[in-house]
Amino acid sequence: MKLASLVPPPGTNKYELAIIAAREARRLNEWMRQTAQSVPGKVTAVALDHTIRGDVPFVYDESVIPT
Repeated sequence: MKLASLVPPPGTNKYELAIIAAREARRLNEWMRQTAQSVPGKVTAVALDHTIRGDVPFVYDESVIPT
């Protein structure tokens, strides 16, 4: 995987992206542990790629956002 493919699109909040990608990496690690399968490349890079491409669904919980 090329490093250039991991650059977030303009206007993307890089801190949100990092949090979502970290959660995806944890999910992938758990999946690999349970299934004894692996992902091509490093888990964190794969998770970040999935997140940048929009393959990782997420929603905002409005009840925890301070006003």
